[in-house]
Amino acid sequence: MKKIGLSILLTVCAYVTSVAQEGFKITGHLGGTLGGDLVLATTGAEGLVKLDEAVMINGEFEFAGRVDGVIHAYILTAEQQPVATLMLENLEYTVVAGEKGIEVQGGGESQKILNQYNEIQQIIAREKMRMEQETRAAYSQQNQMKLQALQQQFQKVMEEMKVKQAELFRVYKDSPVTAFMLVSSMGEMDYSSLKNVYDKLGEPAKNSLYGQAIVQQLALFKQVELGSVAPDFTGTMSGGESVSLHGIKAKLKLVDFWASWCAPCRQEMPNVVKIYKKYREAGLEIIGVSLDTKVPDWLKAMQDEKMTWPNIMDEQKGISARYLVRGIPHTVLLDENNRIVAKNLRGKTLEKKIAELLGK
Repeated sequence: MKKIGLSILLTVCAYVTSVAQEGFKITGHLGGTLGGDLVLATTGAEGLVKLDEAVMINGEFEFAGRVDGVIHAYILTAEQQPVATLMLENLEYTVVAGEKGIEVQGGGESQKILNQYNEIQQIIAREKMRMEQETRAAYSQQNQMKLQALQQQFQKVMEEMKVKQAELFRVYKDSPVTAFMLVSSMGEMDYSSLKNVYDKLGEPAKNSLYGQAIVQQLALFKQVELGSVAPDFTGTMSGGESVSLHGIKAKLKLVDFWASWCAPCRQEMPNVVKIYKKYREAGLEIIGVSLDTKVPDWLKAMQDEKMTWPNIMDEQKGISARYLVRGIPHTVLLDENNRIVAKNLRGKTLEKKIAELLGK
């Protein structure tokens, strides 16, 4: 009976150990008197997806659960301030306060790679903070030589970090972590730069969820590349009439993203008015897309600037997002087949291109 009892006990222990190994465990030791609610979350199709919750007491906390595969996860405060980032899999992790900031120890190979990328980001963040502090002091003293030196120092650090990151991309080109790092920064890139880096990824990285996200972003970028047919959109003009981009027929179309509160847009508008008057009869049409959210401001600006072409408001920023507008004024030139022939031209450069395309 004793032998049977011992056998059952060993079997139960082995089962409990097996179950424990199937999930993840994250233990935090941040020290001090830090406290508050924490959330472990990942990013899903509709935003943050909660994986677990914890209460931090005197810098101590613990998360546990189970995930399928390897996913990127965040530890956030109740105010959604980031505490740490992880490449989470069913392993054990320890989060501690190190000399250079919060460190994530343990985990698997993916976490070790992420730590190397994060170290570069931490160096950039620290250098940026130092530069901003010293720049304010130098600016208050009107020390131009110091300001110039600070800019050169920061540029040097950025170049060094760029080289280090490129080396990590090369060494870990097969890792989904590298694809994830591209996803986190691809919003600041364009089609050619993103495509160039994506092509250098290994197949495991390309086939990961993050690799698939890059492919989707490339498709979005491609829609507004030179030579592509511009995405159609519809809006309502000030008089209540509906207008669509593809529904307007013209030899040349200028899509002009602007806003009443945008000083550079207002400064450029007299030039746009002049171009419209000069080339409308030759086949030019303009479609204004305003990022205003207040109708009275939009109407007043159009009246003040004497804008007589079709104009709509993009209150929800859906059109500007589709056209990857990161700043205004932003212009897109289309031919009669709605193919993009030029982007982001202003002033004399814009008029010269329009004259060239219209054969004037």
